[in-house]
This record gives sequence, C-alpha cells and structure tokens, in this order.
Amino acid sequence: MKFIFHTQKDKEFYSIVFYSFSKTTVFLRKSKNSMKCLITGAAGFVGGYLLEELKESYTDFLGIGIQPGPDIGKDSKLPRSYRSVVCDIRNMDQVRSVIHEFSPDTVFHLAAQPFVPKAVENPGETLEINVQGTLNLLESLRSLKKRVRFIYISSSDVYGNVSESSLPVPESVVPAPLNPYSSSKFCAEIYCLQYHRWIPELEIVIARPFNHTGPKQNPNFVIPNFCFQVLEALKLPESERKILVGDLSSTRDFLDVRDVVRAYRILSEKGKPGETYNICSGKEVVIRDVLDKIISVSGRKIQVEVDSSRFRPVEMKRLFGNKDKLQGLGWAPNFDLSDTIRDVYHWYQTAGNVAS
Repeated sequence: MKFIFHTQKDKEFYSIVFYSFSKTTVFLRKSKNSMKCLITGAAGFVGGYLLEELKESYTDFLGIGIQPGPDIGKDSKLPRSYRSVVCDIRNMDQVRSVIHEFSPDTVFHLAAQPFVPKAVENPGETLEINVQGTLNLLESLRSLKKRVRFIYISSSDVYGNVSESSLPVPESVVPAPLNPYSSSKFCAEIYCLQYHRWIPELEIVIARPFNHTGPKQNPNFVIPNFCFQVLEALKLPESERKILVGDLSSTRDFLDVRDVVRAYRILSEKGKPGETYNICSGKEVVIRDVLDKIISVSGRKIQVEVDSSRFRPVEMKRLFGNKDKLQGLGWAPNFDLSDTIRDVYHWYQTAGNVAS
C-alpha cells in the first residue's frame, strides 16, 4: 500500500511516497531534470562512503537493505536528498515495488552476505541473498523498461587459486571459486552478463574489488580484526597480551575504501557495459606484514599465537590484481596502506563501533 501526493518547489514537481511494508519512509522523487541513484546495502560499511563520493553526481538517492540506512541528520557528509527503505532483496514483491516507484537511473548493488565462514556454514542463505537477491533486482529493472546503469559489486574471491604465471591476475583469468561465497558472487556475475546481453537497456558493469578496508569496517575482516584484538590485548597486563591469527603467510591486495568507492563512481561514468574491472592496488602484501604494521602503530609488544580454527578449509595463498584496465579509465589510488591501517586503528581506538 502506498500514498502519493505532489508538491511544487522551484517550479519542479516531486512525489512523496510512503511504503507500508517497512517503517514509514519518505523520499522525494523529481519528475524531470533529475538523476536518481539507488544503492543496495547502503547501511553497510561501503555504503556510507559511496554516498559521500556520489553526492555531487545525482539529485536523488535511495538506499535499500534489511537495516535502515545512514542517518543524514548525524552525518553532514551525506547527500541531503538521501532516503532509505527497509527492503529485503530476497523478497521480489518488495524489490519490484521500490524499483518501480523510484525508477532509478543508476543502481549500485552492494548488498550481499560477504563472510566466507558464514557462507560455509549456511550456503543456502548465502545463495538466496547473493544470487536470488541479484536476480530479483535484474528482473525488476527489466520490467521497468528504461535505460539503467547497473554496477554489480562482485569480489576478487571468484578467481580462486591463480597460477603464479597469471599474477598479478587480470580480468581475463577464468574464475575458479573455492567456497560458497565466491561461487555465489560468480553465479550472480553470470546472470548480470546474461541480462545485459538480453536487454541492451540494462547497462551492466561488473566490479571485482580486492581486499579493502577503512574506518568503521566490521571486525570480521582481517585488518579491523587485528586492530580490535591488539586494542583489547592492551587492556591486559603485558605478560598476558596476545592475539590469535590464522595463516599469516598468505598474500593479498589491499585498498582504502575511499579509493574503492571512487572507482565505483568512475565505472558508473566511464565503464563499458558488459565488461568486468578489477578494483585493486596491483601490490602484493603479506598478511604478516599487515599485522606487524598494526603492532607498530600500537607502540607495544604483543604475543602472536596461530589458531588453526581461523584457517579456511581451502585458502588462496597468493592473490593480487592487475589494475591496468581500471587505470585506463583515469583511476589511480590516493591512499597509502600504512596511512589506512593507522586510520582504522585510531578509529577503533576512539570509537569502537562497527558497520555491518
């Protein structure tokens, strides 16, 4: 059920829409001379950074997800036109209703179940969110019958174990997922490309971000987890200070989340529909070196203990990407990893809060 009425402001008409399947939510939709952006998973870690990056590019923003989006009243960096709707992307009726009422020009699909251990424990739920949720969005956009740019946020995890001769891994390497999470992301990629081929009006661009971090990231991820553990250890007597780690010999490619969302914006402006782009630094970093940097920032001595329960059933030993294709669109990273690590550590030190 919805109620619609119109108001006039500066000679432009707006529609105010109330959705009854969630908490009462209001958003303003311009009927002309507007560019509208929809972000799924806007309440998550990356969502707030993306909204800040895009605020000069669109006139209207709508975030959807199972949680309310960021509160613009508490964050002056967010666009004033941003509104959110509580919507489960697994629910086709909810998704179709939101898509048809808002009628976006661009969609950034961030919403996902992103945790590998949780995917191994419950692959069915991961499939429903990451694949069926994506399919619901694509079907709703198809029935909208308008030109829409759709930026699908996949994952570098889809590559699996890459041969050393293929490193740094380019987009042309055939994915070989190793776990239910990466399998679900690659499956959703396939659906995205199929819909793009079937429906030219759906301009779908696929992003494969490598590891990225920043203030507010959930401590389930490696860098904030190390920061959180170190800060907790510092509360104990020196002889009892220790943290638990998994495989420190693996290598990964890390970016600052602010560089990542800038890449997403560039893909929405310049990315070629039907193409896939790595979002990466192109630098290989040993996890042990990341931990050493964090301990160095703390300025204290911390014992490090290997915990076998933190190892994945199947682990990628080395993974770092080739950034040439994205760089060809004019993107380059602005943030140094050491500075990003320091930012994450200090955020946990002063705030101690996390985004999902």
